[in-house]
Amino acid sequence: MRIVFGIGGSIICPRGLPDVLYLKRLSRFMVKLRQKHEIIIIIGGGKMTKDYIKTTRKLKPSENLLDQMGILGTRMNALTLVAALGKHAYPKVVENKEELEHGIASKRIVVLGGTVPGQTTDAVAVAAAKFFRADLLIIGTNVKGVYDKDPHKYRNANMLPKISPKEVYRMVRAKKHMAGPIGVMDQVAAKLLVDTRIKTVFLDGRKLDNMKNALQGKKFTGTVIG
Repeated sequence: MRIVFGIGGSIICPRGLPDVLYLKRLSRFMVKLRQKHEIIIIIGGGKMTKDYIKTTRKLKPSENLLDQMGILGTRMNALTLVAALGKHAYPKVVENKEELEHGIASKRIVVLGGTVPGQTTDAVAVAAAKFFRADLLIIGTNVKGVYDKDPHKYRNANMLPKISPKEVYRMVRAKKHMAGPIGVMDQVAAKLLVDTRIKTVFLDGRKLDNMKNALQGKKFTGTVIG
């Protein structure tokens, strides 16, 4: 099976520096999984990147420049995962389609960060899943699934066990793109999901046993998109 993972920066780098213990757990999980499946992993930015963007925004730069800053942050986080994976990883963070082709051909675990301004690593994950002809896309973040409202702000937010790509797109399409924090995913990612219809699972990326259950078709906590 071909699987693409989008792992949020909120769990890779939750407090300003990479979470080394989580990176070790994640790398062991991925190395074991790689024995039977082909894997691509896309890594988000996290607190450090968001803090840089928030601070630099006070200087009134363009959103394009802030996006470039965010991309660099995601690639730094991605490099930490490459380090954790060691010999099992393609030895650099992939930045474009040509490098992705080489990474896939290497038969190692391929790791990406951001690629181009104007979209988040969620969009990179969906695009990579399309290019890879993935059987499954897993989006791992710091919440249990997709909610009807922000669970960090509203105690009465309800998690949705299943939702269509079109419903996800309706949730995000009215939002203007800005570098930094987003909701469920950015508009580009949601539109790509509508077009590609790749089976997607949205869950808490810190709970690796739960993620394993989702991969094995067992009962798990999360949201199925599609």
